[in-house]
Order: sequence, then C-alpha cells, then structure tokens
Amino acid sequence: MTVELAFEQLPGPEEAPFVFVLVHGWARSRSDWHPVLPGLQRIAPVVLVDLRGHGESGPGPDMRLPHLAADVRALVDRLGLGRVVLVAHSAGSEVAAFLARQAPESVARLVVIDPAFGLPDNDRARIEAIAERLRREDPVAVAREHFADHGPCPVLPGTGDQVAAAPEAVRDLFIEFAFGAEALHFRSQAKQFFADFPVPLLAIYRNDERARLAREFLSGATVKVLPGGHWTHHEHPGDVVAAIAEFLSPAEKKEAHHD
Repeated sequence: MTVELAFEQLPGPEEAPFVFVLVHGWARSRSDWHPVLPGLQRIAPVVLVDLRGHGESGPGPDMRLPHLAADVRALVDRLGLGRVVLVAHSAGSEVAAFLARQAPESVARLVVIDPAFGLPDNDRARIEAIAERLRREDPVAVAREHFADHGPCPVLPGTGDQVAAAPEAVRDLFIEFAFGAEALHFRSQAKQFFADFPVPLLAIYRNDERARLAREFLSGATVKVLPGGHWTHHEHPGDVVAAIAEFLSPAEKKEAHHD
C-alpha cells in the first residue's frame, strides 16, 4: 500500500549522529522548507519528502494517515537513514507524529511547527464546513482561500503557487486527517494519542494561546512560541533553526557546535 515518494537528499556534516527528515503540510511540497535548509544543513544531512499526491510524488489509493506515515517510514528504511529527527509543519505534523508513535526505534526526536493536531473539539463544525466545500467546490481554490485566512501564505519556491497537490489529494487528505478512524486532529483525540508518547517532542506555536492549549495534552513535551504566523519557518527561519538546535540532545549539540 506504500507509495514511493519523491525526495531530495542534501548533505550535512558527515559526523552528524542523525539525519533530518522534513515533512511538509497540507497541499504543499518539499520546497516549502527552502528557507531553513542552510541552517539545518549546518547541523546534519537533510532529506525532504513529498507526501503522496503532493509535489512530485504519485497518488496513492487513499490518503489515510497511517498510509502516509508508512510511505515516509518506507523511504527512511530504503535510504538506510538509521534513527532520524523528524521536522514537520501543520498537517505534516500528524504524519510525523504517527510515524514516531508507530516506529519510535527509527525516530530520535520529533519537531512540529504550528501543528494541525489538537484543535478544540468545539471547532469540529468549522472543519466540517471546510470539508463540505472541498467536496462540492474546486479543492485547490478552497485550499488557497483557507491559506489566506492563515496568511500571509508564501508561494512555494519554483512553482509560483501556494498549492502543490492534486485536487483529489487536497480534498481527501483534509477529510481523512480530520475525520478518519485514526485522526488526532481534535484535542480529545490528541490527548489520547500523545499520552506516554515515546519520542522527545518539540512543539513550536505561533502564539501564547495555542501553546497554552497544547500544554494541556502534550505532557512532557517542550512547547515553544516563536514570532510570525503559520509559516514561521519562512518568516523567521533563523529562530526556527535555533529552537531545533537547542532541542537536540547534549551529544547532538556537541556535534552541531563542532561543525
């Protein structure tokens, strides 16, 4: 059931004890990470992936969360990356978290940037309304409008567009991640999912209110607020890289400092 993902492998210090694997958000692509690449590559090698139906990756039979996580796991195994540090944005955070829960032996640490999981349960009606629009209207146009509400949404480098996914992937990922059997989109689901989470977790949020709510279900995680909006890795890439470097274990910090 796995899809062979399009990816990009970038060099970093050869002595680095891990590899970063970067997972983009809903309707985006691996080019979404370009602003933070120089900083991350000073710490460790980097692998960027396009989720199924996004960027240059082919479609899959469905957009269920476990299957997207299995795609990324299959790539990690195929490339022989060993234990990785997953860095994910928005809905990509759900993919990365599911993979970390599924295969903690393969994930040293997890970093999520303004993750989509853990929305208030009373926000369900708003999400259902967006899902219904995605079913009835052009999903790409609906995604662009949704991004504008979280703006400013950066154009993806090399594309001239904010969206880099097939219309059916845009529609199905949103619906599956919000309402699928394995969803962790809403707070009650996330609280159960993250109980006794097996991997050290850094969660970066765009404001104090979202961070405060996250601390209620991310027990034991490091929760940090950075300036900017939903795409803080575009607006403040240096701050994002610094937060990630600070989160690394003492041994990993030593390697990064040595470089």
